[in-house]
Amino acid sequence: MLSIFAVGGAAFAAPESAAPESAAAPESAAARQGKFAPLRTLLEGWELTTEFAVSVGTSEGERFRYEGGSFTMQTLVPTASVSKWPSAMMFAGLVADGTISTLDTRVNTILPYWTKEASDPRSAITLRMLLTFTSGFGDGHPGLEANTRAAHAWRAANPAELARANASRLEFQQSAACNAVIGSNARCGKWIYEHVKLIGTPGAVYSYNSNHLQLAAAVAVAATGLPIHEITQKYLLRPYNMSHSYYKGNCPDFAGSLMTTGDDYGRFLHGLLTYQVLPREIIEQSELDATPFLKGENQLYGHYGFGHFLMCFDMAAGFTHACKEARSHMDPGAFGFIPIIDRKHGYYMQVAAAEIPPTGVYALSGIPEYLAVAAKPHVEAILAGKTGPTAAAEHAHHDMLSLSVADVNYVVDCKLHPKHCAQ
Repeated sequence: MLSIFAVGGAAFAAPESAAPESAAAPESAAARQGKFAPLRTLLEGWELTTEFAVSVGTSEGERFRYEGGSFTMQTLVPTASVSKWPSAMMFAGLVADGTISTLDTRVNTILPYWTKEASDPRSAITLRMLLTFTSGFGDGHPGLEANTRAAHAWRAANPAELARANASRLEFQQSAACNAVIGSNARCGKWIYEHVKLIGTPGAVYSYNSNHLQLAAAVAVAATGLPIHEITQKYLLRPYNMSHSYYKGNCPDFAGSLMTTGDDYGRFLHGLLTYQVLPREIIEQSELDATPFLKGENQLYGHYGFGHFLMCFDMAAGFTHACKEARSHMDPGAFGFIPIIDRKHGYYMQVAAAEIPPTGVYALSGIPEYLAVAAKPHVEAILAGKTGPTAAAEHAHHDMLSLSVADVNYVVDCKLHPKHCAQ
């Protein structure tokens, strides 16, 4: 059993990259291999899933990669909610190049049908609210699709909210305007505006669903005058060199339809980490806590920024001070693809997986989330140079023990009894 199982082409000019704090001689490939050997050993010993890949990178680029089973960093996979982070940053790109003046530009200045009546709370909705899922359109919760222990518990405890959200999702999927094949993002945005009710005051309520990014897509089409797939090329796929990635459908669901590879998504993470595509100011805005009003509530993943969580994994106490100080960001997907950026230590990592056929078994999709959380402190130890003669002791240190007995019980039960995990 692993020691980690224990209690406890740019569309706009690139701004100046973050410089390392001190100059150092380039590290050889052999030195990197030796430094990351303890992590590779742990990943090779992971018996709970086999079809996954892991990469770690810094401002200098990729520093480590592991590929398990037949899964590689070139395997093209659906990502589910992992789509949300790149989609949000793609739409933020319209502010970076001046197509939209600011993140706080009101939607009613771009979409002609959008109300300007001050008495209608929809009139106050801004691009920022759409990207942070705080516009108020529709209900939803990360527990709707996540496959973690906490997500299962949330679904069991909230049957009424689950039923409402599933009904809303079904209505959205069945609408001709939003249909992936025959719909269009412009018409879909108007359909959401006309059919989906607000659940609270824009900017002061959070809901995890597809409505916000579909509205952002309608804004982007109106602001640029471009077809939606030209927008994806101009503001995401070319700037981050995601050459094998695409969004499915004529009317993509930007919250869940991105097809990508580990290599492509790694380039996206590196671009954010180094501020090489979007200006630093916009990326810093994207990483602010947009949902402070959730303070004290039980968190599956943490508070929310632009299409991603400020990482605070499965905390009953809510978004803690320790989570805030950790300055980590994650965007977990229902199929087990888990990307993370750690600003405090200056690196990105990803567990690339798709626990659905043919690359995996859906019932196991919760397991990679625990692998990512458990491996993260080992990555930090390695990057800090804690890989000398005492490496074995370091990997049994209390700082490495990031999973609880309940977490271990969940992933083992998920492996031994997949039907339990699929509920």
